[in-house]
Amino acid sequence: MCWSSGKGDHGYVARLFPLRALSDGRQSGTPTPAQHFGVGAERNRAVTVTTGTLHGRLLEYAAQAPETPAIYSDAGVMTYGELDRRSALLAEQLVVEGAGPGVPVGICAERTSDLFVAILATLRSGACYLPLDPKYPDERLAFMVADSGTRLLLSTPASADRCPAGPKVLVLGGSVTVEPRSGSTRAPAVMAPADTAYVIYTSGSTGRPKGVPIRHSSCAAMLSEADRIFAECDLSGVAAVSSICFDLAVMEIFVPLSRGGGVVLLESAVHLFESPHLHRVTHINTVPSVMGSLLDGGSMPDGLRSVVLGGEVVRRQLVDRVYAESKVERVFNGYGPTEGTVFCTFKTVPRDETGEPSIGRPSSTARIYVLDDGLRPLPEGEPGEIYLGGDGLARGYLNRPLLTAERFVPDPQLVGERMYRTGDIGRFLPGGELEFIGRADHQVKVRGYRIELEEAESWLSGCPEVRAAAVAVHAREGQPNAGSLVAYVVPDEPRAVDAEGKDVWLDEALQARITKRLGASLPDHMVPEKVVFLAELPVSPNGKLDRAALPEPPAAVASATKEPASTPTEAALVELWAQLLERDPKTIGIHDTFFDLGGDSLLLIRLAKQMTRRFGRRVGVADLFRFREITALADWLDSGDDAESTAITEAKRRATNRRAFVRGRGRQSAR
Repeated sequence: MCWSSGKGDHGYVARLFPLRALSDGRQSGTPTPAQHFGVGAERNRAVTVTTGTLHGRLLEYAAQAPETPAIYSDAGVMTYGELDRRSALLAEQLVVEGAGPGVPVGICAERTSDLFVAILATLRSGACYLPLDPKYPDERLAFMVADSGTRLLLSTPASADRCPAGPKVLVLGGSVTVEPRSGSTRAPAVMAPADTAYVIYTSGSTGRPKGVPIRHSSCAAMLSEADRIFAECDLSGVAAVSSICFDLAVMEIFVPLSRGGGVVLLESAVHLFESPHLHRVTHINTVPSVMGSLLDGGSMPDGLRSVVLGGEVVRRQLVDRVYAESKVERVFNGYGPTEGTVFCTFKTVPRDETGEPSIGRPSSTARIYVLDDGLRPLPEGEPGEIYLGGDGLARGYLNRPLLTAERFVPDPQLVGERMYRTGDIGRFLPGGELEFIGRADHQVKVRGYRIELEEAESWLSGCPEVRAAAVAVHAREGQPNAGSLVAYVVPDEPRAVDAEGKDVWLDEALQARITKRLGASLPDHMVPEKVVFLAELPVSPNGKLDRAALPEPPAAVASATKEPASTPTEAALVELWAQLLERDPKTIGIHDTFFDLGGDSLLLIRLAKQMTRRFGRRVGVADLFRFREITALADWLDSGDDAESTAITEAKRRATNRRAFVRGRGRQSAR
């Protein structure tokens, strides 16, 4: 079966400073950008940037209303006019450096207004942007740059040292403002809607991430569909909480800025309550696990009126909580792989609907099929694999012709068209809505991140301590959406079965060595939170891994700490941590950190709320990132101000050393 469907206050704004070149390296033996991104024969007639592109409508609005606020950040407010001017000047410099249609420009920058300037400037130059998260490991960043053939990077002083070696790096920094090279800064770049707008790398089953180039025409179609979906929504303050390496960020940025709305820039969703612009937030796109934690934290923004949930299965219980515990008027459930340009189905989930939400009807950008193994359409109610076609479909994978041929197959319904095998299982319901059932392969979603279990297993198997490995997802009790990766490892030197005959065990020291190696190569969301050791992996009768037989992770048996709490505040903090982490308080020492004990950023929201109630002082997530150890937190709480004591300073030094050690980067702080 197939379905298809037809003014605010202005704060200080930083000036654009000149660029400094850090290096002038060139890569040899790589295909040209045009070969990578389909420029050449595919280009028809040249058009201006305002026609059929990701950023054209943004520029049109900036010309009409330059004084309208566009970006709200901790540093102040940037107007459309300032964003237009700064990006135009930077685009001129990028063109001089060789940027243009088919040329990838890497963007490695922290989450400030400069990030938006860099993205828009890249698009205005005619090039496509490659998002590079500065928090990613060196090896991951280097692979993405080399695989895409990127020879030019944009960065900031704070993130420049995270840029891979080789490409030329232009850094927004200095003390002299840039002046236009010509009388006009608005000359449009010559490009076609078929040109690539951005490339996002997703997890790959072969052990290597794969690049997904998305065309301007697909983005323009997505923006038009978003206009229809969000026609009744207030987009004057859309919270930007997603990493630019996640395609949901495209919708967070360009949907509001294409219609005169504003973006509230945040470090992440867990920092929502610390934003000075919290009162401006009217709309948020996030994954269900994060929304659950935001609700646990209480005090949802008073102005929040619409929510888009996606990236994970959306449950009725969560939707009911959103309506009951906030002033939200509309909850949407969105579905779509990166290969389909952000989303391909949408559903407005009403208050009074019963049953689990579907993922809605196909958008106007998508053709959706539910097919059997012979690529034959299945009738309503019959489950099968979901296939995707339409205007939002990517052209394939970057430098992966075999994988592209495997996943992007000819559409038997439309001669000359292709469709994408999503690997998702679903079925059409009466009336045309689509129900998501599960996966046909071993791809999973953890807090919205798309992870191929085979990739994580490939990296695990490459560790010298590991003879065999498997990875699975386990959800916390009572929190079905808050899943975490668990590794099952047969060690290279198996231990003897103990007196009780147990062949499943934990080993903190061995786990630390393994996760340290993984952390040097993989993003944090792909590093298992727990490693379970087995004598042998369970196998089925045909000799394949039996994932269903992987045991539940055993509970950690921690010994009593040698550094117990010594003050009432430290004791109270130990009690709170023990409740949240489900640990014996006697095993928590004053120099432990929340993350070292198994906590995560989502639990920090609940911890901040409980500490605020317990100590009668406003505690934010940012404070918990600043003061990570119990002794530092207690010292800060007892001091009553932000003065840094010796204990806090020492705790920060240890935390910095610990992060550098775990990431394997070797940048230890001075003692």
